Amino acid sequence: MFQGIAINADDNAIDGDFNALARLLDRAAAVGFDGVEISAGCCNAVRGRRLVSSEVERARALLARYPLRYTLHGPDSLNLARDPEPAAEVLESCLQLAAGLGAEVLVYHSGQIALHDAWMGLAPLPDEQALADLWPRETEALQRMARRAEALGVLIAVENRDPHLWEVAALARYGRPATDLVRYHQGMRLDLLCAQMAQVASPSVGLCLDVGHAFLAAPYWPEPDYLAAVRAAAPWVRHLHLHDNFGRLDDIAASMHERLIFGQADNHMPAGWGRIPLRQVLEALTEAGYSGWVLAEVAPRYEPYYEEALANVRALLPGACL
Repeated sequence: MFQGIAINADDNAIDGDFNALARLLDRAAAVGFDGVEISAGCCNAVRGRRLVSSEVERARALLARYPLRYTLHGPDSLNLARDPEPAAEVLESCLQLAAGLGAEVLVYHSGQIALHDAWMGLAPLPDEQALADLWPRETEALQRMARRAEALGVLIAVENRDPHLWEVAALARYGRPATDLVRYHQGMRLDLLCAQMAQVASPSVGLCLDVGHAFLAAPYWPEPDYLAAVRAAAPWVRHLHLHDNFGRLDDIAASMHERLIFGQADNHMPAGWGRIPLRQVLEALTEAGYSGWVLAEVAPRYEPYYEEALANVRALLPGACL
């Protein structure tokens, strides 16, 4: 049995405006969603890595007005592999924020991404040792944070990442083919993230399966069988981001509306609008005993389609899953 179907509150759309957040919560409750995933940037409760208790209370009072349950999405830039000390401070504050808001899950993007500095021209491509160091650094940090998560009653869900054209361009700058991408962006690989979850070995840390990220990443995997990888990862999945795309890497489409028009990139469409075999994904998770949330993580431009987004997810769910 799944926990329910939730919708996301996008921090760029809300931008710390509680009136905007209230409008989204009104809409989510009216449509019939069971929960909302709040992005940390939707409120102003973490400042300079520290939690501001008065802002937590303000946010909690707002959320309590609605018959909804909540999860929390941490900052996308949070990276325990690259910046372990400041990232640990931010993650600690986000865990406290999640607990203060009554959020059951804190989503953290995998830090196994290593091409930013090379793309910006700040450093050469990382060597094998630098790449190898990312895994123990992040894994050990997750083990430490798992103890805090357990004490606070929050699950840390590590989200798989998606590939980007700028990463391919960074590799080309150094004469490397696009097929090398998974060496430098190992957070794209479900198999490696599952191995990391096994090493962390905590019930307070699990995998957040982002089906759209995985669909875009699959062509770069050593074994590019999308559904086979999802089935193998299913026992480790504790949280689910469900949305749709066309499986094409971004090219000229930089904005969300052009991504829709050209059918490119991680465009976060409602389920059923793209090409991801979502029914088979949900069946695989059900067979593995998945019992977490189904988050319809759609872009803010699709708010007028919330009713359709919810209906489409319900239609995809195997029988008696809610």
